[in-house]
Amino acid sequence: MNVLPLIKSEMLLVYGELVRRRQVLFTYVAYPYIMTFFIIFVGSSVGSLENFEVRVGVNPFLFFITASFNFLAILGIVDDVLWSPIYDDNIGTLPYVLSSTTPWFLRLLIIPIPRLVLTIILGFTSLVPLLTYFEGINGFLTSLLLMGLACLAGLLLSTFAILLACGVSMLMGESWRLLNIVRPLMMILLGIYYPRVLMPFTVRVISYLLPSSHVVDLTLYTLVGGGTPEVLTVLTMLGLGIALAIAYGPLSYGSTKSLEMKKLREGVKT
Repeated sequence: MNVLPLIKSEMLLVYGELVRRRQVLFTYVAYPYIMTFFIIFVGSSVGSLENFEVRVGVNPFLFFITASFNFLAILGIVDDVLWSPIYDDNIGTLPYVLSSTTPWFLRLLIIPIPRLVLTIILGFTSLVPLLTYFEGINGFLTSLLLMGLACLAGLLLSTFAILLACGVSMLMGESWRLLNIVRPLMMILLGIYYPRVLMPFTVRVISYLLPSSHVVDLTLYTLVGGGTPEVLTVLTMLGLGIALAIAYGPLSYGSTKSLEMKKLREGVKT
């Protein structure tokens, strides 16, 4: 099956919406700066920036601008995947989606691809300026590496997001309520704002089950290592993330087929 027309149609949908609602793009670009300065403002009232750098090993401005970028990049890539089954069901387009010749699972997998361009735009407006200012040319190269890792983190979380979205939709009638609780918890477990090494053991074990948590952890090692993490660390973390994403593939495919059969049995809502 040729997936290029599907990608093109998804790109037209995403970029057309951004052109129509330009304030969303402005908010998207401004968010990392707003969140970074807010956290540092609140944090500096209870502790020093120097103490943070000693404990974490990274300049707090660089850490939180990277964390805010990762948060928005990953959420921007997978959020539409999480909400797609609920959205299609509520607006009445789900019967048309299910009757299409395009497999629903493939359509969900394609959703994150156009959002990668937005991640790159966000990286050039947030990571590149600050890392270049603080670290010079090495910071510029590091920011490019971090942008690539953020894109990879969003893609690796796609299969788990499909499994979560379809699983929640099957278990609950008003699944959007549960999803509003699970989604922020998932962002916490990724270790974006709270490094995984500082998590309690039980929470850390749960975090290990999320494919993107290993890539997010790698971004911290990249910052601490000045843009040059150890090769073994890179291979190990990327290997774990990719392996988990692949492992969730059959499960997410099965969840879409199960939800599809359930909706076909229920019939069209009127």
